[in-house]
Amino acid sequence: MSNLKPRLLHLSAACALTCVQMLAHAASSQEVPAANAASQTQTSQAAALLAQRPIVGDDAGAVRDTLATGRIHASSPTLTERLRDLIPTRQVPHDLDLAKVNLDRELVFVVPVSYGVLYRSKNHSLTVNADLADEEAPGVIPLKKTVIGPSGRGLVVAAEAKAKGYIQRIDLIELKPGESSKTKVRAHLSLSPADFAKVDGDFAIALMCDLAPPYLSEQREHSDPTDDEPTDITTRTSVLYTHVRAVWLISPQTGTVLAKNLHLSN
Repeated sequence: MSNLKPRLLHLSAACALTCVQMLAHAASSQEVPAANAASQTQTSQAAALLAQRPIVGDDAGAVRDTLATGRIHASSPTLTERLRDLIPTRQVPHDLDLAKVNLDRELVFVVPVSYGVLYRSKNHSLTVNADLADEEAPGVIPLKKTVIGPSGRGLVVAAEAKAKGYIQRIDLIELKPGESSKTKVRAHLSLSPADFAKVDGDFAIALMCDLAPPYLSEQREHSDPTDDEPTDITTRTSVLYTHVRAVWLISPQTGTVLAKNLHLSN
């Protein structure tokens, strides 16, 4: 009888430990499918965008507006949002919950390539050497540019431009690919004449990326009419900050993926 009580205590402790281990395993088993389901959902969203014909990817304007307002942009902006838009320079909070606005996923941005593509029919080789950035804004990749209003260049003098309605609103959306300023794409691949003819000069770079802090920065600039540019211009420049995970060479109209293992370089 003297050893019975210690034995019972030891048995109870062993049972308790076993139960804790079983509960922990059950919890982890539930977490793994949940994580896999979230990953599969994100992957399926990107795959759905790439399955479209033509491939257009995510709408940079919609992504920008969602980050700027903190909600999915589906209605007219509120008074608070309109007043916020008047701030010359601003950034969104770093603690923005991307999941609530469906931006905690892989985004796909399609950037047309209008130059830097050379095809040699003799050896069936396609060479790409293109800089996705503009000369005026190195280090960032332009995603969307919208110009509203007429230009007065060659039509009016500076002093009369605004009164005659030569007023422009320019909306620029750019992508910052990580901490570096890598915006060039280089590639060399084999492509048959038949496949090249099918593509018909329709080339683009698909950037698969995640949003990264500070997510978004915005700046507004105004320039009065001048003799060289007799137009009253207000420019809104929005920069999306991302981590680029994959770079593909595609043909948007046909949906053809020509190369996947590409990367951005200096």
